[in-house]
Amino acid sequence: MKFCAKCGAQMEDGMKFCGSCGAVVSDDAAQQQPQYGQTQPYNNYQQAAAAAPKQPNQTVQKIIGKVKKNPLIAIIPLAALVAVIVLIIVVANLTKYQKIDAKELFRFKYEGLNGHGTVVGELNAYPYDIYDGYDKILALSKDMKSLTNPLDADDEEYFAEILEGEKVSPYLSYDPAELKKVWTKAKKPQDMVSMRKALLQKNSKKNYTLKVKFDKEKDLKNGDKIKVTVDYDKKALEDAKIKLTNTEFEIEVKNLEDGTELDPFDEKYIKVEFTGVDGDGRMNVTYGDEARDELDLYYSYDRSSSLKNGDKVKITCELYSSKTEKSGDDIVYEANGKYYVIKGGEAALTKEYEVKGLTELKELDVFENIAFKFDRAIPFLEVEGVDNDQMGDLVIDNIRFSIENGDGLKVGDKFKVKANDYGSLKNEGYKIKGEADADGYVIKEFTVDDTMPAYVTANNGREAYESADFKEMVADEESELKEHLQGTSSDWLFSSYANNVEYDGKVEKVTSLTLKDVYVSFTDKNNYSNVTDRLVNRIYAVYEVKVKTDGKEKQSASFIAVVYADNVICDNGKFYKESSYSGFSYYFYGSMADFNKEVASKEGYTLTKCGDSGEVAKPDDSKPEETTTTTTTAKPEKDDSSKEEKADDSKAEEKKDEEKDKEKETEKADEKPAEEKEEKAS
Repeated sequence: MKFCAKCGAQMEDGMKFCGSCGAVVSDDAAQQQPQYGQTQPYNNYQQAAAAAPKQPNQTVQKIIGKVKKNPLIAIIPLAALVAVIVLIIVVANLTKYQKIDAKELFRFKYEGLNGHGTVVGELNAYPYDIYDGYDKILALSKDMKSLTNPLDADDEEYFAEILEGEKVSPYLSYDPAELKKVWTKAKKPQDMVSMRKALLQKNSKKNYTLKVKFDKEKDLKNGDKIKVTVDYDKKALEDAKIKLTNTEFEIEVKNLEDGTELDPFDEKYIKVEFTGVDGDGRMNVTYGDEARDELDLYYSYDRSSSLKNGDKVKITCELYSSKTEKSGDDIVYEANGKYYVIKGGEAALTKEYEVKGLTELKELDVFENIAFKFDRAIPFLEVEGVDNDQMGDLVIDNIRFSIENGDGLKVGDKFKVKANDYGSLKNEGYKIKGEADADGYVIKEFTVDDTMPAYVTANNGREAYESADFKEMVADEESELKEHLQGTSSDWLFSSYANNVEYDGKVEKVTSLTLKDVYVSFTDKNNYSNVTDRLVNRIYAVYEVKVKTDGKEKQSASFIAVVYADNVICDNGKFYKESSYSGFSYYFYGSMADFNKEVASKEGYTLTKCGDSGEVAKPDDSKPEETTTTTTTAKPEKDDSSKEEKADDSKAEEKKDEEKDKEKETEKADEKPAEEKEEKAS
């Protein structure tokens, strides 16, 4: 006995092909059945087990049966016979599928304007959710011949409205005549329903798996040819006994309407004019009736006033119709049933207008010859404002000034002056010279220089003291101190006006009053808010005083008189005292050592002799008193305060200090003996 090497079926001796599978079998390929008692090799058994026997192909068996019965067929050459059998099998397999032209399953829509059209391809079917119910009704039909339409007249009207009068694909229809005609492989209604479900299959995103793709779908014009490729799940359709044909085909664009080109900034829609004077011009916009009534065009702009020649104003056109689509570089726009094309797309909906034609104004330099009002002085200078009285009437009547960063200034510091027209400068034919900021201010920066008020230092202390500005006050103070000494004992003088001054008896006459040196004591602080009692500087004029007394042991004596003034300021060569401080005062010391000890040791200040290169050193208490001075500097206190204290707070402190000074002067006067008061009165 022989067995087929391919399927394992038993074969009779002399057979050239297998009766089960039709395979050609040679004598060498056929295996002999093992005799009783013989053991088949393990590998042969394993091969036979691995090749699971298949059920004989029924079609092949029928053919073999006919061959056995018909000797004429048996004489056909073996190779030709095999080819015939294969052909029969292929034909049998092909004829069991429902063939469908894929193009018949879709409908195509062309939308937009000619040259800007688009194409949409969708399954030509009823709404998806209605098939389940209506197909169940179809499935109840006895057979394909007895199919009845499940739709009534109302349904037909409703679906015609949804589909805009178009008919669905015959394969997806409910018309019995069409269904019987196209579903040729459906033996019963249930088969047809099953196959239709395969065509209407959806993915996880609820989209049909059967769809089309285009090689071009935008910017279409009539006559364009579009290649269409059908995309589908081939295996799923074959499992449902469906094969699609014509899955690549060509369609032609048609029925696109020609649109009208639209320029939304044509003067018949919008007209722009500029009026007024340069710097305060206005934009006037007027609209054509067609723009609003027919085209639904509306406009917005970023500004329309306070314009000057050369400004740019941007105007944007807003399309209020809901039927607006982008097509390539253009916009397709439908308004009141008409189609328009806006060339250039979004960019064409905005236009920039340059302001021109405004009346030119003369430029007025409001900073020319500007004068400032100051408070305090360098290095604590405060620029309070602009002294308008020094300016012309045109500026006084129309310009408002304000100061930025104008407090606590020293030479080299910068501050800004802001100017704006609060009046009607333009009515006078002028505008402020310079570029205005967003708030309408023209700003100029100034640098603090030595022409501005500065507190007197040792460099100009003697000049200040001996200046014509103080000449009369100094003379009065010298006369007063002479009168003060007349008839005064050293004990009484020491109690009120002196430090370590001793002489015998009472002064009968001041024989000489000689100016020796001038010193300036200056604060070490960098921030005005930390300056002690707001006292920045003090000028000390040191005099040598010689007197004749009525003493019993010694009728002459000499000591030191100091005439001093606080917060002395130099303003462009002129000297004056801050208004919050009184005039000159005087005091007496026994010697220069006493003066140095008391004044040079004052913390927070540096005492410097005018004209010297250094400062007077703090006295050393371990050494005997001397009348000479040295040039070392007292170490200033650390100043960590903010430099930005408000000017109002400083002024408030200065006012308090002024009140304190007045109280001290009153107390000092009250301490004078009665005889001195009488002398002053006389």
